Amino acid sequence: MQKLVKITTIFTLSVGLLGVGAQPVAAQAKTVKAQITLTVDHKKISQKKVTTSSKTTLMKVMKKTYKVKDDDGMITAINGHKQNTKTQKYWMYKINGKQAPKGAAQTYLKANDKVSFTLNASK
Repeated sequence: MQKLVKITTIFTLSVGLLGVGAQPVAAQAKTVKAQITLTVDHKKISQKKVTTSSKTTLMKVMKKTYKVKDDDGMITAINGHKQNTKTQKYWMYKINGKQAPKGAAQTYLKANDKVSFTLNASK
């Protein structure tokens, strides 16, 4: 009987300790479809539908989809359309009609997002 108690105790402790070292499972990347629109001086110059991963930044999507130049994570030119500090023309973007709170390098797209990049003189 004592042998059975020891075996049961060892088994119970072993199973309990296995759970202590378990790591949480990382969220799986999902396929995301979105739309990107470019507007320069109030004229739409491009509109593309993209398919990407939920773990891919908007900056990487933009660089894959368009010819993009950036300075320390801030987009400075898209397809040859450059911002101009003298005329206060800068690339800005919105997601689903709302000004983006982060730079494109820190932003991840969600399903059916509508991204709008605009290059206009600031007011």
